[in-house]
Amino acid sequence: MNILFDLTGTQSSHDVKFHGGGYYGETVFFALIKKTKNIIGIYDSNLYINPKIIECGIKIFDINKISPKEIIEKGNINTFYTPLFNNINSKMFKFNIDNYLITWHGARELEMPYNSIEYYYASNLKERIKKIIKILIRKRLINIYKKKYSDKQAYINNSQYITDSEHSKSNLISFYPHLADKNIEVLYPPFMEEKESDILPKGIKPKTYFLLTSSARWEKNNLRAVWAFDELFSQNKSIDYLVILTGVTKEKIFTKKIKNNNKFIFFNYIEKEELNTLHKNAYAFIYPSLNEGFGYPPVISMKYGIPVAASGISSIPEICQNAAIYFDPYNVNEIKSRIIQLLNKDIYNEYSKRSVIRYNEISEKQKLDLEKIINFILKEN
Repeated sequence: MNILFDLTGTQSSHDVKFHGGGYYGETVFFALIKKTKNIIGIYDSNLYINPKIIECGIKIFDINKISPKEIIEKGNINTFYTPLFNNINSKMFKFNIDNYLITWHGARELEMPYNSIEYYYASNLKERIKKIIKILIRKRLINIYKKKYSDKQAYINNSQYITDSEHSKSNLISFYPHLADKNIEVLYPPFMEEKESDILPKGIKPKTYFLLTSSARWEKNNLRAVWAFDELFSQNKSIDYLVILTGVTKEKIFTKKIKNNNKFIFFNYIEKEELNTLHKNAYAFIYPSLNEGFGYPPVISMKYGIPVAASGISSIPEICQNAAIYFDPYNVNEIKSRIIQLLNKDIYNEYSKRSVIRYNEISEKQKLDLEKIINFILKEN
C-alpha cells in the first residue's frame, strides 16, 4: 500500500500558526511513519509547516509545483488521507483513487457562519465594513457555504471517514443525511507527548492567573470572557488574579473597551512547551469557544489538575463531561458567574479532582484510538 498524506491540513490557517486540526494531523503523521515508510506527503510551500515534518525523511511535494493527481498517477498511490477535510476546498483534490480517507472535525462555516462578536475583531475601517456586510448578507452567506459543502459531495460519496467526537459525527450526518446508515467511527484525537518548560514568563507566578488561549480567532470568543473579567475586577477590587491571553495578534481588540488594563497580560504566539507551562501553572482555564469538533485546550489543563470553566455547547460537554463548569458563551454575565464560582475554594478543589479523573479517561481512550486511526489509514483490522 502506498499512501498520499495531505500535510496541508497541518499547516498554518487564517494567520494562525497552530490549530487543533493541524495538531491532530501532525500527531497522526508521526505515528503513521513509525508503522510504514510507504508514504508520500503533500504540502503548500506558501504556508508555515513544522520543520520536523520536513526533516522526517519522508518525501513531500509542494502542491504549487505538482498536483496531487499527478503524484497519484506517477507514484502508484492507492490511498489518500486528509486529517482535515475542511481544508479540501479546490478541484485540486478531485481524483479517482481506491481509498479516499478523511477525518471530519465538523463544518464550522455552516454551524456558525457569522456572529456579532466578529465586528469587534476588526482593527480598521475596511475590516469593520467587511464584517458589517457579512452580517447584512448573512442569509446569502449561508447559501454560499451550503453550496461550498454541496460541491464536496463527490468527495463525501467516494470517501471513508472517521470523526473526532459524537458531535462531529452528527454534524456530518446532518449535512449529508444519506450517510446515516454508514458505520462512522468516533475516535478521539491523539496527543503527542510534549514537555513543558520549567520557566514561566518574567513576572508571572504560579496560580496567580486565569488562562485563555487562541485569542486571535473570534470564534474562540475570548473577548466576551475579557469583558466578564473586566466587570468582575471593577466590582471587586480585592480579586488578586491576573488574566493571561495567548495568541493575541491585535491587542487593541481587547484593551479598547476595558477599564482594568493592568489586570490583563497579552502574549502573541508562543511555543507549545511555553503554552503547556502556562496551562500547568494557571489558577484556572477559561474556554468560551463558540464551536469545537473536539477541543484540545481544556484537556491540556485537566492533565495538570487545573479547573476548567467552558462553553456548554458543541463538543465541549461531551469531552469534558462533569469535569468542567459550564456557561452560555454568549452571556457575559453568566461567564462572570462561573468565574466567581471558581473563586470558591470548595468548588475549585472539587473541579480540580474531577479534571484529573476525566483527563485520565480521555488519555486512555486517545492511546487506544490512535492505533485505530492508523489501522483505518492502513486498512488493517
